[in-house]
Amino acid sequence: MLAIADMMKKKITMPAHLMYDGRDPRLFEHFSGVAQRLGVYTADDYADILEFLIGRWGLEKLEGLNGDGRRAQDFVCGLAPRIRKLQERADARARKMEKHKVKFSWIFNKELLL
Repeated sequence: MLAIADMMKKKITMPAHLMYDGRDPRLFEHFSGVAQRLGVYTADDYADILEFLIGRWGLEKLEGLNGDGRRAQDFVCGLAPRIRKLQERADARARKMEKHKVKFSWIFNKELLL
């Protein structure tokens, strides 16, 4: 439990977070925004994966943990609902924001709505 909690606290980052085209310093953020908007990979998908793994590994049902282990269990098992709430808030903010276009160099500077 401690190892899983430690890994999740350090945040799992997508390998593409280092992508850079020599032009847009916020490229991954823009790419991620488009993927999220299109539903390619969303925070809900991430929460679904977490819930699946927690269930598959029986993490909620582990017994005999010491205090640190129980706190780690609470943290890990509470992540998916927290991610879903954060996503709901982000979606609400996104609906209020004015849409803008971002150019992606690898698709011939095509502008996509963000």
